[in-house]
Amino acid sequence: MGNSRPFTLGITSDLVNENSEFTWGDISIGSLGSVPWRRIPESHDHLNSDQISGFDAVLVGSATVTSGSFSRDRQVPILIARFGVGYDSIDLEACTSHGVAVTITTEGSMRPVSTAALTLLLATLYRLPQKDQLARSGHWEKRLEGLGQGLSGTTVGCIGLGNVAQDFVRLLAPFEATVLAHDPWVNAEVATSLGVELVKLEDLLRRSDSVVVLAALTTENRGMIAAPQFDMMKSNAVLINISRGPLVVHADLVEALNSQKIWGAGLDVFEQEPPPFGDSLLDHPNVVVTPHNLGWTTSLATGMGHSAFTGIVDISRGQIPRNIVNRNVLENSEFTSRLEQYALGNVDG
Repeated sequence: MGNSRPFTLGITSDLVNENSEFTWGDISIGSLGSVPWRRIPESHDHLNSDQISGFDAVLVGSATVTSGSFSRDRQVPILIARFGVGYDSIDLEACTSHGVAVTITTEGSMRPVSTAALTLLLATLYRLPQKDQLARSGHWEKRLEGLGQGLSGTTVGCIGLGNVAQDFVRLLAPFEATVLAHDPWVNAEVATSLGVELVKLEDLLRRSDSVVVLAALTTENRGMIAAPQFDMMKSNAVLINISRGPLVVHADLVEALNSQKIWGAGLDVFEQEPPPFGDSLLDHPNVVVTPHNLGWTTSLATGMGHSAFTGIVDISRGQIPRNIVNRNVLENSEFTSRLEQYALGNVDG
């Protein structure tokens, strides 16, 4: 043990400020135990090899991780822990080739995000912002203008049936909705256990009263909801997107709303963030928008922190953490060799 050194975590500057205050408030730092950590200055954008060299793990917020983040001449982290569930800002292939595992905060994000999806769906169907404005402006005489839609007994289509979507389905239970899902990676037994019918995307779009996008963004599904898909949807349908903006072609969504191909939309994410000033979508009476933060709550912050730090502690002890998204890194000899050293105590966690 004489040659051991402390396992060290680096945290990007968008998650902790120069006064060592966490921007998200309470992020369950106690879950980290005795593992020491340091703030990585000016690391909110793109991480480079100078910034992350020497750290065993890095907790990442919004910063991007690419092949340029690593150097063969310098020690790279064994773990990039994403503070969140989206990982489109991280080059998984580059991480895997350098023996770096990538984790996400599945457990901590699941309930806050699924609840946010239901909130956005109900707010859109019930036209909550418009009714709020009527009350504030005193125009109670207009209460019968622009009635909303109900959710009970309707058909809800989920694009994606991962952890968040599965929890969203559970939250839908009291509404007695028929639930469809499109997800080529989900086992049919999982869908059956949830009372969900797995269907092709075209079938889901044609049958659903509400289409809820709950899929991770990949190179394959970018722009998967565009003009041809809007043409398939019901005229009374609403589109809810709380996942990633580029899954939906923004211009085609605006056209679908303006031409009344669909009834409304609820968006927490946009193809361009923030959307350009004067975007006509923001003025549409049947559109509810939030600035990619609807699920940001105190419970989300503590849950994501606990999930991320638990994985970091696991790997500091030579254990494989849960929620690794690049599972093929487990076959990388650089990764397995370093993990063995942690297990032997040559790096003291």
